[in-house]
Amino acid sequence: MYKSNKLALAVAGTLTISATFAHAQEQQGQASSALEEVNVTVSPLDKPADAVAAPVSVLAGDELRDKAAATLGDTLKDQLGVANASFGGGVGLPVIRGQSANRVKVLNDNLDVADASNTSADHASSVEALLAKRIEILRGPAALRYGSGAIGGVVNVIDGRIPTEVPEELEGALEMRHDTGNEQDAGVFRLGGGAGQLAWYLDGTYRENGDTRIPGLAIRHHEEEPHAGEAAAAEEEFNTDGYVGNTRGRGHSYSGGASWITDSGFIGLSVNKTGKNYGIPFGTHAHEEEVHAGETAEEHAAHAGEEEGPEAVRIDMAQTRYDLKGEHRFDDDYWDKVTFRLGHNDYQHVELEEGEPGTRFTNDAWESRIELTHDDGGPWRGAYGLQLSDKDFSAIGDEAFIQPSNTRSAGAFVMKERSWADWHLDLGGRVERVEVSPELGDDRDFNLASASASLQYFLAEHQHVSLGVTSAERAPVAEELYANGAHLAESRFILGNDDLDTENSINWELGYHHHNEEASGWHAARVEANLFYNQVSDYIYAQNTGEEDLESEFPIYAYANRDATFYGAEASVKFPLAGGHFLTLFGDSVRAQFDDTLIPGESRDVPRLPPLRTGLALGGDYSQWNWEWRTTHAFDQDHPGAFEEETDGYTRMDLTARYNLQVGGSDAVLFASARNLLDEEIRNSTSLLRDFAPAAGRSVEAGVRFLF
Repeated sequence: MYKSNKLALAVAGTLTISATFAHAQEQQGQASSALEEVNVTVSPLDKPADAVAAPVSVLAGDELRDKAAATLGDTLKDQLGVANASFGGGVGLPVIRGQSANRVKVLNDNLDVADASNTSADHASSVEALLAKRIEILRGPAALRYGSGAIGGVVNVIDGRIPTEVPEELEGALEMRHDTGNEQDAGVFRLGGGAGQLAWYLDGTYRENGDTRIPGLAIRHHEEEPHAGEAAAAEEEFNTDGYVGNTRGRGHSYSGGASWITDSGFIGLSVNKTGKNYGIPFGTHAHEEEVHAGETAEEHAAHAGEEEGPEAVRIDMAQTRYDLKGEHRFDDDYWDKVTFRLGHNDYQHVELEEGEPGTRFTNDAWESRIELTHDDGGPWRGAYGLQLSDKDFSAIGDEAFIQPSNTRSAGAFVMKERSWADWHLDLGGRVERVEVSPELGDDRDFNLASASASLQYFLAEHQHVSLGVTSAERAPVAEELYANGAHLAESRFILGNDDLDTENSINWELGYHHHNEEASGWHAARVEANLFYNQVSDYIYAQNTGEEDLESEFPIYAYANRDATFYGAEASVKFPLAGGHFLTLFGDSVRAQFDDTLIPGESRDVPRLPPLRTGLALGGDYSQWNWEWRTTHAFDQDHPGAFEEETDGYTRMDLTARYNLQVGGSDAVLFASARNLLDEEIRNSTSLLRDFAPAAGRSVEAGVRFLF
């Protein structure tokens, strides 16, 4: 009842604000705004997101700047069908329709980021959202083009490090921001220019933050637990009030790139160096730093400098990445263009235990892809592609739960499409071979095949329905096959299974899309709705066995194959209102169950799924400034899976605003975001740390961005 009243209050407050700003806008006048249509790179055939049959979201421009956060998952958590698998303030990975880790491929300009974020929930992605020009999210199987690891979806971060054209003049941006939620200070710059046929680009960012502020205690107490007395004592020792302990962090990223541009294409090279150092929240492991029971975040910060004891578990990450990219456009009646990508990533991170180096993870990875497209103006156009990758992964140290391994893959694909009358057809197929070679034990080889077909019917120029089916296979990865040991940062004993079978997914998708920004009134409403049904044979997951490893005293999670079914829906409707205002209604839901039970009475629910979410947003776009008030209600997640705990729902309210102005002849933007205005205790059901590290409480982030 209390949450319902708060939701009603949020809606009423939003309507009041909307009416007030509508009156102000009538006096100022309204300049209509339309988003520039940009072709998405998740399709090799140069198509805008609205024309792609698969459900695609694009986060770009001022909206991306408003939502950019310290982690990729936190940046994307408000996107339709996307949730955040947080692990304290330093880690947040995207969950797409309940799929994450090795089923969601995170790309940097169409190449795998090749870090260690998929091997463990405490490993942060090396992607820096503040440096992104655009982020594309493909919800649903994308294995056809990107391979086995994209069976659940793709997040493609476009950063512009390799220029594709020569700027007419020097271009740049400088941004500074501060967030009260964890006292974070962040700055970012971009600079690009060129002369003749040479274009160059530089960027960089730095951030530093304190502990995450929360309402109440960090560790959630459970009334019924085995050894309840011992558990309560441990929680009391590690618990903090008003903040999540050991979540301080810092990070930096710097890039440089240059391209040689010709009339028929370009070739360019970029280098990026990234570093992050962040803590793993207290409560999941022992630590030496003194925690003052019952103190507030302010009191903790006041005497933090007095504590010179070693820190708890922290992650110290360093990465150097090299990228080569080229494109040649043919002067030919049939062939359109050929694009080439080559990337090398030298990644490592060290788990610092009590301030001393512990386990070291490294990933030395190469990946290349070449794509050739054709379009002769006839009924068919298409693309052919070849993708190769080689990854040497190792974990060395006392708690190296994964042995060193080498993974090689080679894949070839073809995509074709044609249109006639009001119909559009997409077809595609891929074959792939994956070889996993451990340092000890037997190699595993997998031959994979994927195919897809989708049919669109255009009810009008800007309105279509679509039906698609995809069959995709995924090979188990090294940690699923060969893990065997305790992982301190996760407080889990992880047990691989070298007999795992290939995972096969049959996904059905029914969608409706309407988008016509050139229309007026209700005809300009933007509508997106999708239903999906996904049958997964031999689904690979880390099963909570309910047992405990005697030496480490950690719960045992063992990888296994098990048939499962995922299904759900997503919908959003954005209505234009008078005076440049808009109203958006949205919601998404996913359910997943195993097809059978292993033991009588066991829950069949797939663990750590996002809850049902609904919400609304009201806002206004004016000639010089805009605002949005967004309210999201997440329901209880009462289908947690075997030996897992339920997660309470919450109502989250956020307010963002931007003001454009001129400073010294250059454009500038003042921006501010008030987040979690109701100061709700938000625990992400997708997170392994939901009982130890809730999301930040009420906070304000503000900053200024200069453009020149």
